[in-house]
Amino acid sequence: MIELDLTDYRCPMPLIKLKKSLVEHASEEVFKLRLTDKSALKDVPAFCQQMNFHCETDDSAEILVIWVKRSI
Repeated sequence: MIELDLTDYRCPMPLIKLKKSLVEHASEEVFKLRLTDKSALKDVPAFCQQMNFHCETDDSAEILVIWVKRSI
């Protein structure tokens, strides 16, 4: 699992960083994103849907967590 701390970034940088990480870690299946920008709750799941990735979100705390899994 690759963990990305994206708490210092605002839209669209979290999505850009995720895309870069997906390329750099092509053999990894699961990515855990830690964010503070609530826009990512729309952008990342939309991207995952386009790519046919599985996406789970947890927005119950101040730090948002999104898990992205390459295969469904």
